[in-house]
Amino acid sequence: MLISFAQIFPIPPFSKEIYTMLKSGYFSELEKGFEVIKDSFIRIKILGKPVYGWIFLEDIEKKYEIFIKVYNNKGLEVWAPGETKENHDDKVKKTLNSLNPQIFSEIRGNKYYSVIPVFIEDRCRFCHDTTDSSKIIGIFTFERSFDSFIYYSSERIIIFTIISIILSILLYLVLQWEPEKKVKELFDKS
Repeated sequence: MLISFAQIFPIPPFSKEIYTMLKSGYFSELEKGFEVIKDSFIRIKILGKPVYGWIFLEDIEKKYEIFIKVYNNKGLEVWAPGETKENHDDKVKKTLNSLNPQIFSEIRGNKYYSVIPVFIEDRCRFCHDTTDSSKIIGIFTFERSFDSFIYYSSERIIIFTIISIILSILLYLVLQWEPEKKVKELFDKS
């Protein structure tokens, strides 16, 4: 109950420790934004020139301070169309080697970091060689600052206030419960 009361206010443990237990809707919205950027990049790349996709990513990085990296299915960072460089990101390697690749997100200091796999589709086969058995054609990583005040906003306050009220009621009922009185009444009747 004390932990529940503590979560109503922005006091330790902070977002990094709590994120693993409760993923706020705020972080889900950040991930949806990352998905929109990923889908926009793919559409720009397919419908226009591939270089326009990287120009789009640079514009997003400058305007919104979201650091975006694109990786191919071998784990090499693609910094321009057809240009790769070695970049060791353990989470990218882990996602590439996973049997069931999914979005992975974590808090790194004051940054929210996400790894989003891009799965092969028929429209991708025109430009990308799909001779290997991997169902992932690439990976995006996103890293951006997040506002911890929003994390501790009304959503968390409402959730933990409701939990605190329920726990308080249960505690009151437990304190009012007198099982020995019921047992004594049972024996007094016989």
